[in-house]
Amino acid sequence: MGWIKVLENDTAISQGDIIEVRAGGKSFAVLNIEGEVCVLDGTCPHEGGPLAKGKIEDGYLVCPWHGWEFDPFTGKDRYNPSRGVRSYSVEVRDDGVYVDV
Repeated sequence: MGWIKVLENDTAISQGDIIEVRAGGKSFAVLNIEGEVCVLDGTCPHEGGPLAKGKIEDGYLVCPWHGWEFDPFTGKDRYNPSRGVRSYSVEVRDDGVYVDV
């Protein structure tokens, strides 16, 4: 599928925020961690919780439904790295923020 645009620019999301973005028929959780934009699949693999409605605790994205924790840069589960959510390569370009799907 290639690169798709998920934000108009990297200032569209403030540091520490998490937003849900729908693009290319997919749902993404877009995070700003200390000025770096991270993008993960938008739903938790456990029971489909909306990750964009979660929160950041101790550097991990916490699912709002059952508390599963994911590294925002790799998507790996904090306690079981063999499971997790997909993380996407991100490019900040002059005309927006793109992810490689």
